[in-house]
Amino acid sequence: MGGALGNKIAAPKLYAPEILEPISRREGRDALGISQTDMFGYDCWHLYELSWLNAQKQPQHAVGVLIVDAASPKTIESKSLKLYLNSLNFHCFESQAEAVDVICRDIGRVTGSKVTLTMLPPTELAAITREPEGCLLEASVQAAGTELHAGSWCDLDGDIAKQTLVSHRLRSLCPVTAQPDWGTLVIEYLGLPINFGQLLAFVESFREHQEFHEQCVERCFKVLMQQTHAETLTVSAFYQRRGGIDITPVRSNGPLLPEYWRMGRQ
Repeated sequence: MGGALGNKIAAPKLYAPEILEPISRREGRDALGISQTDMFGYDCWHLYELSWLNAQKQPQHAVGVLIVDAASPKTIESKSLKLYLNSLNFHCFESQAEAVDVICRDIGRVTGSKVTLTMLPPTELAAITREPEGCLLEASVQAAGTELHAGSWCDLDGDIAKQTLVSHRLRSLCPVTAQPDWGTLVIEYLGLPINFGQLLAFVESFREHQEFHEQCVERCFKVLMQQTHAETLTVSAFYQRRGGIDITPVRSNGPLLPEYWRMGRQ
């Protein structure tokens, strides 16, 4: 079976772990001038169309929450992940535990790291759904023009601020298909107070930017660290689902435990 990246491929009906396609994190990080040791974090994938057959060949359904450590050398191309999950739809597992073990093994082999998968009944989605609390940028200011300010976006003489800032205007383009990806950006930081207009202009500058979700978040993380000189900084992007999958990359300058929650728009 050929690679999924950029190709038209029918949903497989036989178990096909070979279709999973890795994407190196190093290339994007080298372009940004950052390394794995510059940040912590994880990628939280919600898998809404997870299904397989039990020993009696009865369809089983779940919502999966997959956690991949940002320290893994590779991430997964989302289309190949969708096709892989489709390939499980007619595959028999003796138990849900076996299904979890096989999925974690296959994906871990591709990412080069241990991954975790939690399965939830579809009726329990509400338990992991909430909205971020913080200052909504687009309700507070207008973007400071269409060109990014080359200098500081912060009040260098201001008091250290502890803020949570939110914008629903994150829009970037898939580097393979050029199709738009929409998300909500959440910034939690302790550092120099940032100019909201400049920050919103930065968020809106991604509208025609082609990069994978994880790379967009790491780009935001680097710029915000440079601008705010943050003591603590966590950047999350809650991207809307495509193909029955959504992803929330989270990056921070300190260790943090993965959170499974999603937003309603996802």
